Amino acid sequence: MGKGDKQAVKSDSDEIIDLDYRDFWGWGAEKFARYVNNLLHDRHNVDLHTFRLHWDPDVPLNCKDLRSWISYAVKHKVKVLDVELRMYDKTNLPPGIFTCRSLQELNLQWGGAPYQDIEHKGLVPPDIIRLPSLKKLTLRDVEVSELPLSSFIDRSPGLEDLHLIESATCLKLIASKVLKRLTLDGSMYGVENLVISAPHLISFECTGCSLKDISWRDKPSLERARIHTCGSTFGGESRFTEVLVHAKELALFGSDIKVMLEKELPTCSVFENLTTLELGKWDLTKDIYAVLRFLQLSPRLEELTLMHRLPYKEAGTDVMPIGEMSFQCPFLGSVTIQRSEGDTGVDKLVDVLVAHGVSSDKIRVTSYEDIQKKAHADKIRAEQERPKKKLRMV
Repeated sequence: MGKGDKQAVKSDSDEIIDLDYRDFWGWGAEKFARYVNNLLHDRHNVDLHTFRLHWDPDVPLNCKDLRSWISYAVKHKVKVLDVELRMYDKTNLPPGIFTCRSLQELNLQWGGAPYQDIEHKGLVPPDIIRLPSLKKLTLRDVEVSELPLSSFIDRSPGLEDLHLIESATCLKLIASKVLKRLTLDGSMYGVENLVISAPHLISFECTGCSLKDISWRDKPSLERARIHTCGSTFGGESRFTEVLVHAKELALFGSDIKVMLEKELPTCSVFENLTTLELGKWDLTKDIYAVLRFLQLSPRLEELTLMHRLPYKEAGTDVMPIGEMSFQCPFLGSVTIQRSEGDTGVDKLVDVLVAHGVSSDKIRVTSYEDIQKKAHADKIRAEQERPKKKLRMV
């Protein structure tokens, strides 16, 4: 192997190592491991900014190899550690990750465990966590309880971005004075009576939770929120719209959302900053009150996306009357209605919007199937245009 050969990096700098499985089609785990070991052996002895490893094939990587690569990155003061694996024995998690003083961004998405690891439901953070430089944390398939999460927050004073994906979450409180972005993307058991205390939070995303299980302390003024609930009832104990009213972008989906909005929008303050709104995933042809009331309360709205979906069963709430509701949205430039292919009921929805003041030439109707086809075509096109790396022979 010649010393003048190029390393598999995305830049001319010696500070980035980027290993993506799509560049190694047909390679087995052993051949790939030899490649990475040679790459690290020949690398100049300088600090490492980014170590990125995405390995998706069904054959898992050897735990010993992976531990040595991550230990190498930690030893060379890595700032961004981004590791996504399809399978990994989480009992062999390299402990040095959680005491790396240089680490600024940590992304660990380990996926499902191999069959011999079935008793281990998710990655368990160690007792000792000390990441003084950490700003962004993403964890997937993790056993998260209040103690280790508090350790992350307390021992990472600059942590501004927290993203938990499909984790076994046992949380009652998320408290931080500096957290700016929080994403809860699914949960193995769901959250229950979760209190969020993050006064400087500007972005909140939540999927797969019930609104009745989320409450706020030290309420933030969110600039952006994306919430997709799985519940069918909303207790109404707290004014949920109070944390949303200053937002510029909102995406609110699910029957739980519909019930909350119907209870709170009649007396809600004006959404003075709102420019982009996505709403729905309930039967909008029968209940469009929340849409029209949002239009009344959003004088600066520019883009509106409505997702119509016929429910498996009715939510059990009365349809809110719309009467002679009127509104002024002088900046509204586009209204997109998404619906299932063959669902002609949205014609009624279009008629209601036009009757209440939305110009018909601003309304576009599309199907979920067409959206998926376009997304698939875009993905194929992006993969075809993706530059291929010139790899050294091993």
